[in-house]
Amino acid sequence: MSAKTIKWDDVRSQVLANPEVKAEYEALEFEFNIASQVIALRAATGLTQREFAQRLGMKQSQLARIESGKQVPKLQTLAKLAASAGYGIELKFIPLVKP
Repeated sequence: MSAKTIKWDDVRSQVLANPEVKAEYEALEFEFNIASQVIALRAATGLTQREFAQRLGMKQSQLARIESGKQVPKLQTLAKLAASAGYGIELKFIPLVKP
């Protein structure tokens, strides 16, 4: 028996067809976006969580919570994360469009 490969986009579309799941997903999208940006930033440095956290003067567990979306960092923390990797932050407001 061979395993069937399912594309993430197909699974996501199917799951988000449920209005309750879609509403919860949208409510958490901000946290997911921050987490993915922090993960990408750390990946660009080539450092482990522990190494990156040490560079920032924070515990590895705190960085793990930020990267998992369980903790939303303050703007000052995000600025510190960015600066330690040689980046800055661009903040802009965008209109909320509801279909």
